[in-house]
Amino acid sequence: MYSSESQWIEQVRTNRDSPALNRLVKRYHPMIDNLAKHYYIAGFDREDWYQEAFITCYETCQVFDGTSGSRFGSFFKMKFERRIIDLIRRENASKRKINGMTEPLEIHPNQQPIDGHRYLIEVKDQVEILTKRMSKLELTAMQFILGKITMDQACKRESCTPKKIQNAIYRLKRLILKQDDSDLS
Repeated sequence: MYSSESQWIEQVRTNRDSPALNRLVKRYHPMIDNLAKHYYIAGFDREDWYQEAFITCYETCQVFDGTSGSRFGSFFKMKFERRIIDLIRRENASKRKINGMTEPLEIHPNQQPIDGHRYLIEVKDQVEILTKRMSKLELTAMQFILGKITMDQACKRESCTPKKIQNAIYRLKRLILKQDDSDLS
């Protein structure tokens, strides 16, 4: 190991000396660039690689003991490569997690819990099927139930009494209640 390198390591370890850390990382730029060519991390540019190298170099300086005959450069390279591999593993694990949350649309809803988006799609499909079976009066009654129009507007639109709208509402309730999943699919 170079005497200046051992001084820089000691300065980083004891004084948290940034210029010494900069010099160490700069000395190992070729090794960092070589690993950047060898490994791919999505979204990482050259500055991200150097940032990871700074972090790893600092941590390596804290634990490095040159008395056993090991060289700082090989120890730093090993730790840096492990850090990069860990980052890649984390990235791949997050991809697997996302893939694990998907499910085929063919799975019957009674077999699996339904997520919010899929539930909305199924409700929309069921409403479309039901509205095709409704009369014009029942569709107007549905708009009244949903608060889109008032009772007076419903009566005027259908030229009928509130009693007829109420009867259409009761028919709607029966129609919805008697439907089961097998009728709607």
